[in-house]
Amino acid sequence: MTAEKKGYDLPGVVFRSPWFEGLPERAHLRLAEAASVHHYSKSAYLYSTGEASKDVYCILSGRVRLLLSSTIGQEFAIRDIESEAWLGEQFMAHDFPTAIDARVLESATVAVIPRSVVLAVGDEHPLMYKNIFKHHMRRSRGVWHLLTGMAFYPLRSRLAGRLLALIEEHGHPGADGVSIDINMSQTDFAQLSLGSRQRINKILSEWREKEIIEVQTNHYVVRDIDALREELELKDDDD
Repeated sequence: MTAEKKGYDLPGVVFRSPWFEGLPERAHLRLAEAASVHHYSKSAYLYSTGEASKDVYCILSGRVRLLLSSTIGQEFAIRDIESEAWLGEQFMAHDFPTAIDARVLESATVAVIPRSVVLAVGDEHPLMYKNIFKHHMRRSRGVWHLLTGMAFYPLRSRLAGRLLALIEEHGHPGADGVSIDINMSQTDFAQLSLGSRQRINKILSEWREKEIIEVQTNHYVVRDIDALREELELKDDDD
Protein backbone atom coordinates (compact mmCIF):
# COMPACT_ATOMS: atom_id res chain seq x y z
CA MET A 1 0.00 0.00 0.00
CA THR A 2 1.42 3.37 -0.97
CA ALA A 3 1.67 6.09 1.66
CA GLU A 4 2.13 9.83 1.32
CA LYS A 5 5.73 11.03 1.04
CA LYS A 6 5.02 13.88 3.43
CA GLY A 7 6.98 13.48 6.63
CA TYR A 8 9.81 11.47 5.03
CA ASP A 9 13.11 13.14 4.16
CA LEU A 10 13.62 11.14 0.98
CA PRO A 11 16.29 13.48 -0.48
CA GLY A 12 18.22 13.14 2.78
CA VAL A 13 17.86 9.35 2.76
CA VAL A 14 19.17 9.20 -0.81
CA PHE A 15 22.00 11.63 -0.03
CA ARG A 16 23.16 9.46 2.91
CA SER A 17 23.05 6.23 0.90
CA PRO A 18 26.43 4.63 0.15
CA TRP A 19 25.00 3.76 -3.27
CA PHE A 20 24.65 7.39 -4.30
CA GLU A 21 27.60 8.96 -2.50
CA GLY A 22 29.33 11.64 -4.57
CA LEU A 23 26.48 12.07 -7.06
CA PRO A 24 25.25 15.62 -7.75
CA GLU A 25 22.22 17.00 -5.97
CA ARG A 26 20.07 16.80 -9.08
CA ALA A 27 20.63 13.03 -9.19
CA HIS A 28 19.61 12.69 -5.54
CA LEU A 29 16.48 14.74 -6.18
CA ARG A 30 15.60 12.68 -9.25
CA LEU A 31 15.77 9.47 -7.23
CA ALA A 32 13.82 10.93 -4.32
CA GLU A 33 11.09 12.23 -6.62
CA ALA A 34 10.75 8.81 -8.25
CA ALA A 35 10.40 7.05 -4.89
CA SER A 36 7.10 5.90 -3.46
CA VAL A 37 6.59 5.08 0.21
CA HIS A 38 4.96 1.79 1.18
CA HIS A 39 3.89 0.29 4.50
CA TYR A 40 4.38 -3.45 5.03
CA SER A 41 2.84 -5.41 7.89
CA LYS A 42 4.70 -8.03 9.92
CA SER A 43 5.38 -11.26 7.95
CA ALA A 44 4.79 -9.58 4.58
CA TYR A 45 7.43 -9.95 1.87
CA LEU A 46 9.18 -7.26 -0.14
CA TYR A 47 10.05 -10.10 -2.51
CA SER A 48 10.44 -13.85 -2.20
CA THR A 49 12.33 -16.75 -3.76
CA GLY A 50 11.46 -17.27 -7.40
CA GLU A 51 10.29 -13.70 -7.97
CA ALA A 52 11.87 -10.91 -9.96
CA SER A 53 11.37 -7.25 -9.15
CA LYS A 54 11.45 -4.02 -11.13
CA ASP A 55 12.31 -1.98 -8.02
CA VAL A 56 14.98 -1.33 -5.42
CA TYR A 57 14.22 -0.71 -1.77
CA CYS A 58 15.33 1.37 1.19
CA ILE A 59 14.08 0.60 4.69
CA LEU A 60 12.82 3.78 6.35
CA SER A 61 11.66 2.10 9.55
CA GLY A 62 11.12 -1.42 10.86
CA ARG A 63 13.19 -4.54 10.27
CA VAL A 64 13.44 -6.91 7.30
CA ARG A 65 15.18 -10.29 7.32
CA LEU A 66 16.95 -11.78 4.31
CA LEU A 67 16.41 -15.54 4.28
CA LEU A 68 17.29 -18.64 2.33
CA SER A 69 14.35 -21.05 2.20
CA SER A 70 14.22 -24.72 1.23
CA THR A 71 11.39 -26.51 -0.57
CA ILE A 72 10.58 -28.38 2.67
CA GLY A 73 10.14 -25.23 4.73
CA GLN A 74 13.55 -24.85 6.33
CA GLU A 75 14.86 -21.31 6.68
CA PHE A 76 18.26 -19.79 7.28
CA ALA A 77 18.59 -16.08 8.07
CA ILE A 78 21.42 -14.30 6.31
CA ARG A 79 21.03 -10.93 7.99
CA ASP A 80 18.53 -8.38 9.24
CA ILE A 81 18.10 -5.10 7.36
CA GLU A 82 17.10 -1.95 9.24
CA SER A 83 16.71 1.81 8.90
CA GLU A 84 18.26 3.38 5.78
CA ALA A 85 19.64 0.08 4.49
CA TRP A 86 19.25 -0.53 0.76
CA LEU A 87 18.52 -3.81 -0.97
CA GLY A 88 17.49 -5.19 -4.32
CA GLU A 89 20.72 -4.48 -6.16
CA GLN A 90 20.48 -7.92 -7.75
CA PHE A 91 17.43 -6.76 -9.69
CA MET A 92 19.47 -4.06 -11.40
CA ALA A 93 21.83 -6.62 -12.91
CA HIS A 94 19.31 -8.95 -14.56
CA ASP A 95 15.70 -10.11 -14.67
CA PHE A 96 16.42 -13.51 -13.13
CA PRO A 97 14.27 -14.58 -10.16
CA THR A 98 15.87 -13.99 -6.80
CA ALA A 99 17.00 -16.86 -4.57
CA ILE A 100 16.43 -14.87 -1.37
CA ASP A 101 13.34 -13.93 0.65
CA ALA A 102 13.03 -10.43 2.11
CA ARG A 103 10.50 -10.82 4.93
CA VAL A 104 9.26 -8.10 7.25
CA LEU A 105 9.94 -8.88 10.92
CA GLU A 106 8.41 -5.72 12.32
CA SER A 107 5.97 -3.42 10.56
CA ALA A 108 8.12 -1.57 8.06
CA THR A 109 7.97 1.60 6.00
CA VAL A 110 9.94 1.26 2.79
CA ALA A 111 10.95 3.65 0.01
CA VAL A 112 10.58 1.93 -3.37
CA ILE A 113 12.33 3.30 -6.45
CA PRO A 114 11.78 1.89 -9.94
CA ARG A 115 14.83 0.09 -11.24
CA SER A 116 14.55 1.98 -14.53
CA VAL A 117 15.11 5.30 -12.76
CA VAL A 118 18.10 4.02 -10.79
CA LEU A 119 19.66 2.60 -13.96
CA ALA A 120 19.10 5.87 -15.81
CA VAL A 121 20.87 7.77 -13.03
CA GLY A 122 23.70 5.22 -13.12
CA ASP A 123 24.09 5.58 -16.88
CA GLU A 124 24.45 9.32 -16.42
CA HIS A 125 26.70 8.99 -13.36
CA PRO A 126 28.76 5.76 -13.56
CA LEU A 127 30.17 6.45 -10.10
CA MET A 128 26.91 4.96 -8.80
CA TYR A 129 27.86 1.53 -10.13
CA LYS A 130 31.26 1.72 -8.44
CA ASN A 131 29.55 2.65 -5.17
CA ILE A 132 27.09 -0.25 -5.41
CA PHE A 133 29.89 -2.67 -6.30
CA LYS A 134 31.92 -1.62 -3.24
CA HIS A 135 28.85 -1.82 -0.99
CA HIS A 136 27.94 -5.24 -2.38
CA MET A 137 31.46 -6.54 -1.78
CA ARG A 138 31.36 -5.39 1.85
CA ARG A 139 28.10 -7.29 2.28
CA SER A 140 29.58 -10.32 0.53
CA ARG A 141 32.48 -10.45 2.99
CA GLY A 142 29.94 -10.68 5.77
CA VAL A 143 28.15 -13.53 4.00
CA TRP A 144 31.40 -15.44 3.46
CA HIS A 145 32.25 -15.00 7.13
CA LEU A 146 28.78 -16.28 8.01
CA LEU A 147 29.14 -19.32 5.74
CA THR A 148 32.52 -20.08 7.29
CA GLY A 149 30.82 -20.21 10.68
CA MET A 150 28.05 -22.44 9.36
CA ALA A 151 30.54 -24.83 7.74
CA PHE A 152 33.18 -25.13 10.45
CA TYR A 153 31.85 -23.89 13.79
CA PRO A 154 29.51 -25.77 16.16
CA LEU A 155 26.08 -24.45 17.03
CA ARG A 156 27.17 -23.05 20.40
CA SER A 157 29.85 -20.93 18.72
CA ARG A 158 27.48 -19.79 15.96
CA LEU A 159 24.89 -18.68 18.52
CA ALA A 160 27.52 -16.83 20.57
CA GLY A 161 28.72 -15.09 17.40
CA ARG A 162 25.21 -13.97 16.52
CA LEU A 163 24.67 -12.58 20.03
CA LEU A 164 27.96 -10.70 19.92
CA ALA A 165 27.04 -9.24 16.53
CA LEU A 166 23.68 -8.11 17.92
CA ILE A 167 25.49 -6.43 20.81
CA GLU A 168 27.54 -4.40 18.33
CA GLU A 169 24.42 -3.32 16.42
CA HIS A 170 21.81 -3.00 19.18
CA GLY A 171 23.62 -3.20 22.50
CA HIS A 172 22.96 -0.69 25.29
CA PRO A 173 25.16 -0.97 28.40
CA GLY A 174 23.39 -0.94 31.75
CA ALA A 175 24.00 -1.78 35.38
CA ASP A 176 23.27 -5.49 34.82
CA GLY A 177 25.05 -5.92 31.49
CA VAL A 178 24.45 -5.10 27.85
CA SER A 179 20.82 -5.13 26.76
CA ILE A 180 19.97 -6.14 23.18
CA ASP A 181 17.08 -3.82 22.46
CA ILE A 182 15.26 -5.73 19.76
CA ASN A 183 12.69 -8.48 20.12
CA MET A 184 14.33 -11.85 19.42
CA SER A 185 12.66 -15.23 19.86
CA GLN A 186 14.32 -18.63 20.03
CA THR A 187 12.95 -19.27 16.54
CA ASP A 188 14.80 -16.16 15.37
CA PHE A 189 18.05 -17.49 16.83
CA ALA A 190 17.40 -20.89 15.26
CA GLN A 191 17.11 -19.20 11.85
CA LEU A 192 20.16 -17.04 12.47
CA SER A 193 22.34 -19.91 13.73
CA LEU A 194 21.03 -22.80 11.60
CA GLY A 195 19.98 -24.94 14.53
CA SER A 196 16.75 -26.32 15.91
CA ARG A 197 14.74 -24.29 18.42
CA GLN A 198 15.10 -27.12 20.95
CA ARG A 199 18.89 -27.06 20.79
CA ILE A 200 18.94 -23.26 20.95
CA ASN A 201 16.76 -23.45 24.06
CA LYS A 202 19.18 -25.92 25.66
CA ILE A 203 22.21 -23.69 25.07
CA LEU A 204 20.43 -20.52 26.24
CA SER A 205 19.27 -22.33 29.39
CA GLU A 206 22.86 -23.31 30.17
CA TRP A 207 24.02 -19.74 29.65
CA ARG A 208 21.30 -18.48 31.97
CA GLU A 209 22.44 -20.92 34.66
CA LYS A 210 26.01 -19.68 34.23
CA GLU A 211 24.72 -16.07 34.43
CA ILE A 212 26.15 -15.28 31.01
CA ILE A 213 22.79 -14.03 29.77
CA GLU A 214 19.39 -13.07 31.15
CA VAL A 215 16.18 -13.37 29.16
CA GLN A 216 13.40 -10.82 29.64
CA THR A 217 10.41 -11.66 27.39
CA ASN A 218 12.31 -12.12 24.12
CA HIS A 219 14.80 -9.41 25.08
CA TYR A 220 18.29 -10.48 26.08
CA VAL A 221 20.77 -9.00 28.53
CA VAL A 222 24.34 -10.23 28.20
CA ARG A 223 25.74 -10.14 31.71
CA ASP A 224 29.20 -11.56 30.98
CA ILE A 225 30.54 -10.66 27.53
CA ASP A 226 33.95 -12.24 28.19
CA ALA A 227 32.30 -15.57 29.03
CA LEU A 228 30.18 -15.29 25.89
CA ARG A 229 33.31 -14.72 23.79
CA GLU A 230 34.80 -17.89 25.28
CA GLU A 231 31.83 -19.77 23.81
CA LEU A 232 33.23 -18.97 20.35
CA GLU A 233 35.81 -21.75 20.85
CA LEU A 234 35.50 -24.77 18.58
CA LYS A 235 33.85 -27.13 21.03
CA ASP A 236 30.23 -28.17 21.34
CA ASP A 237 28.46 -31.28 22.55
CA ASP A 238 25.16 -30.23 20.97
CA ASP A 239 25.92 -30.87 17.25
